[in-house]
Amino acid sequence: MVGRIKYNVMNDQELQHMKSRLEQLLIERGIHLDHEEMLADLAKLGCVVDMENKDVKFTKELIDKAVAAIPEKFTLYSPGGKNDLTFPHPEGKFYTRTNTGAPNYRTVKGDTHYTTLEEVDEWYKLTNAMENIDYVTLPSTSGEYVPGDAVDVYTLEKALKHSAKHIWIQPYESDNVQWLIDMAAAAVGGHDKLREKPIVSFIACGVPSLTFKHMDAEVLYRCAKAGVPVQPCSLPTAGANTPVTAQGTAFIACAEVFAQIIMLELLCPGLPVIATTLLFSMDMQTTYTLQSNTQITIARLICMELFERGYNIRAHSYGTGTDSLTMDAQNFIERTNLIDAMAMSEASVLGGAGQLETAKTISPLQLIIDNEIFGIAQRIRCGLAVDDETLDWDELIAGMDKDPAFSFLMSEHTFRHYAEPHRPDMFNRDGLVRWEQEGSKTLTDKALEKFEAIMAAEDTYALSADKAAEVEKVLKQAHAALVK
Repeated sequence: MVGRIKYNVMNDQELQHMKSRLEQLLIERGIHLDHEEMLADLAKLGCVVDMENKDVKFTKELIDKAVAAIPEKFTLYSPGGKNDLTFPHPEGKFYTRTNTGAPNYRTVKGDTHYTTLEEVDEWYKLTNAMENIDYVTLPSTSGEYVPGDAVDVYTLEKALKHSAKHIWIQPYESDNVQWLIDMAAAAVGGHDKLREKPIVSFIACGVPSLTFKHMDAEVLYRCAKAGVPVQPCSLPTAGANTPVTAQGTAFIACAEVFAQIIMLELLCPGLPVIATTLLFSMDMQTTYTLQSNTQITIARLICMELFERGYNIRAHSYGTGTDSLTMDAQNFIERTNLIDAMAMSEASVLGGAGQLETAKTISPLQLIIDNEIFGIAQRIRCGLAVDDETLDWDELIAGMDKDPAFSFLMSEHTFRHYAEPHRPDMFNRDGLVRWEQEGSKTLTDKALEKFEAIMAAEDTYALSADKAAEVEKVLKQAHAALVK
């Protein structure tokens, strides 16, 4: 049986210490929550709520109750039904997603500008074709091209019409949250069907530390009411809004995410959640925010281990990314170092596909290459089975040296296993002569070829016309309500 490879970055004593302090922090210090409806509901459920100061503290009993309510198994559904995601992954692998939040788009010609709606269409056509990308996020379409008050709503309309994969939504305004839920419901035939088979999930964050502004509290509250899964998030920066140590930053990130999970499970027991800690650090010489700091990578491993091993909660963090501004050597060193480490973590989801410049820019060519990188990382995580068949014991014990003509090239064992080694589609596996004959193509050249082939082909998914019309109807209503 294949035993997957993994890192344990905390021993049992450290893990228990982290859990104990985490719960103590939420019991004794608690959080700040700017949402009167949610505060009132949490008070009724037994939380210690200061309505005037908008502070919430939890009890040990409520924490245990919330953790017990988290489903051990759940599914994030896809619009077309062909890319549903079952958690935990049935093969012990991780799921992957595209980058979220980047305002810039790097075209295949190298131009960088704010993302347009046409490029959102292009992005989803690409992600539909990426076999190692499991779900998608909303690119940050520019307010230059759509109404600034409804950027997320306009972009979701594109996603619902064109993405064959589960959609992760980051709302931009409090007033938009319910419209986003309504639009997703329109794409599946109603709110009951969305609750039954959620094709979308949401992100909510805490900023500043252990503080949830009204917009993110609204995400938690409305999703709990609608039964829509949430991937509660923390986006700390070590040395800025969290302790400068990677360990301290990991701790605060986990506390923010854990607090959201507790509230969600108290409001809607059994709601699917994925703990999402997306850690950064601040360079103390430049004050520039960094993604690929080595200690922060280890801190991400700590977060994954705390939730997955410590609480049996599915966890999610960056799996690829770079602080480089372009697709240079630094870019590939940083992103492969990150994915190799995170593939060995406990993570159920690894994200960031297609990003450059500390998640500020997305690139179609980088997305295509990340698809290959994720494929390699998946294979590494699976490990190798060690048994008599994989050792080729029967041929070895039979004494292949007794047959002068024996060759492993022609052995029955080779015929059974020759196709198993992982073979990335765009990597060179030939010698110099053939490489030169075929044009001396680099990895970027091959990514561009693949991009052009995908763009020239028919798209693999489109929302049915009747449901697309319902989505458009919600978009018009949202526009009338939101755009000033």
